[in-house]
Amino acid sequence: MKVQSIKHVENAKLTRVLDCFVERGYVKRAHGSLPDIDIDFESERRPDVKEYLERRYNVNKLERVFSAGTFSAEKIKSAVKDAARIRKLNAGTVNYITAIFEDDEMTWTDLMNLAYNNKKVYDFIVKYPDLFEEIMPIIGQPRSASVHPSAVIVSPEYIKGEVRNCYEILPIKKMDGLLVSELTGVDIDEMGLLKCDVLAIAELSRIANMIRLVNENYHANISLESIVQGDLNEPAVYEVIKKGLTQGVFQMSGDGITRFIKQMKPSNINDLVALVALFRPGPLDSGSSQAYIDCKRGDVEPEYLWGTYEIVKDTYGQLIYQEQVSKIAQKIGNLSLGDGVNLVKALSKKKIEKVRKFKDKYFEGAKENGCPKEAAERIWEIVEAGASYLFNQSHATAYGLTGYIGAWLKVHYPIAFYTVLLKWVDKDKLPTLMNEMREIGNATITQPDINISGVDFVTNFQTNEIYWSLSRIKQIGAKQAKYIVDDRELFGQYTSLEHFIKRIFKRKFTENDEKLPESERCPVNSRSVKHLIMAGAFDHVEGISSVMERYGLIVKASELLGFEVSESQFPDELKDKHYFWSQQQIDIAGIGAIDYKRIYDNVDKPNAVKKYHYSDLREFTNDLPDKYTASICATIAEIDEKTYKDKRTGETKHFGKVMLQQNTDMMQLVIWNDAWIDCKKNFKDKRGSIVVAVVQVKYSDYDEKNILQINKGAFVENV
Repeated sequence: MKVQSIKHVENAKLTRVLDCFVERGYVKRAHGSLPDIDIDFESERRPDVKEYLERRYNVNKLERVFSAGTFSAEKIKSAVKDAARIRKLNAGTVNYITAIFEDDEMTWTDLMNLAYNNKKVYDFIVKYPDLFEEIMPIIGQPRSASVHPSAVIVSPEYIKGEVRNCYEILPIKKMDGLLVSELTGVDIDEMGLLKCDVLAIAELSRIANMIRLVNENYHANISLESIVQGDLNEPAVYEVIKKGLTQGVFQMSGDGITRFIKQMKPSNINDLVALVALFRPGPLDSGSSQAYIDCKRGDVEPEYLWGTYEIVKDTYGQLIYQEQVSKIAQKIGNLSLGDGVNLVKALSKKKIEKVRKFKDKYFEGAKENGCPKEAAERIWEIVEAGASYLFNQSHATAYGLTGYIGAWLKVHYPIAFYTVLLKWVDKDKLPTLMNEMREIGNATITQPDINISGVDFVTNFQTNEIYWSLSRIKQIGAKQAKYIVDDRELFGQYTSLEHFIKRIFKRKFTENDEKLPESERCPVNSRSVKHLIMAGAFDHVEGISSVMERYGLIVKASELLGFEVSESQFPDELKDKHYFWSQQQIDIAGIGAIDYKRIYDNVDKPNAVKKYHYSDLREFTNDLPDKYTASICATIAEIDEKTYKDKRTGETKHFGKVMLQQNTDMMQLVIWNDAWIDCKKNFKDKRGSIVVAVVQVKYSDYDEKNILQINKGAFVENV
């Protein structure tokens, strides 16, 4: 954003906006403290912001910009260890005892309760009673000083008409070249200095990179501001969100919130803002999150108490924001907005005396406004119950808008969106993300190509292909990938595997024995080459048509580089199995495709099994009849044995929860007690192996999707 012009406007009369005057700011007596100012910046550019503040305010030889200091408090574990160190007690014994303390936040009373139930702790306290007397006064005291990760303060230039440096206002010290206050942020706030949290947000860096790619490749001339100033209720964007296709969207990527989104079905920006505030432990436990969903879906009529309609109409009668409490206190109880803010703070921190003062003022104001006593009491009960978990609406709005921007980019420019996202996504999230890419369409991930792939993912915006990153391959880190890319850019593309090896390992194929400095040594080794082959990076340049042909390339590389091709890594019985090479590619690079239908067809099966239709896991996401039965072939991705109590007999029984995977498709398989006894051997300690089975489809109300079950006596076979 760039400021084009500033126009000065003077008004003869002061203009009041709520509890503020334009030009003069707060009506001071109505507020207890200065506001918290949180400003989010791209994570890569936060240092630029700090530098700008110093350049802007540290002028005329003044030092006005500094960071807030923080203190780590002495907690019970460190207090015991510190006191024991002074007494020269055995460190191993002390560490053993403190390891029993499950919660480092425990109080003295909690410690005594633990000693009552734990003989080892009890004996230790009895043996060293003086030690525990000594730690009582030091628990909670400052232990060490550090720098607040985001808080920046700009001190006033003038104090009582005189020019002042920051260190003339409060104690300041230097830590690693930074000016840092010896007071905490809370103390600085109480002094009347304004604290700003300059936060580094990785999501904003991702969005900035996506917008840069869009403008470079599509000449769209979009910006963060143009998206926010456009239509924030675009139906196409909300259709994607409703389906739970929210991987990589800010605050909306987790499994839990995706399930919540599918229930809620957001249809406008107000829903997205509410989503951020509602998907939190407090609202979820209290039932207000479910009440919002029920009202939005039309299952329940919203309830609006006396005088609250305008305040809670956008949230279906639910209190979900702190600002709503302030407005209710102002409108119904005649409190100022400042008192309303202080009421929220007092309620959330359970300061009984302050709450009682505001409560009396609230009921007096409600009576003056004609609010029936029963309604006023009911409103107060709701406010009191919810104040501890209500979310700040301005924060929720910022998060909701950021989420919308990500979803908008995903819908309109999926190639740019996924190109950036793939750089950041964790390995275990890749199958889900690639599944989503297939459903949204327009973007295709291609295996690495030694002549195209780079350190990061490389995109061909003409063909909509995203080439797998070289640095995502095991044994090929950023340093090795950069070395290969630099060589390719300097000397041109590789014509074959042999050409690649002789270029990268050129010193191996010359007679020059001169020892190179560390900076010039080749970081690529023979294992790197082997992994590049198995990842499919040489398939195109060598004209490989079948994954099994990669073995020939490995043999050729071994002859050129002199490494051994061991039978343990490439067993004779697996060399000609297509799925073995696909599994190797998936394990090494994180990309690849196994032909599960081909494996299934080659497995010997009884005639009773052949009558069942073979299904891909993808087919089970469709609406199917309950207890639909089919044959499958999939990889065992995760296994977890669990227990439950039989309600009828009270007996403890075991069952298996298995995550099956077919390339990018994942599905949960549940095997109950009787069937688990029969086929436990096919799954236990078999992670990564392939299984063929007859399964039954069952809809899970909790997960809101189909899951699979294996019944007792069903066919199960390991490949």
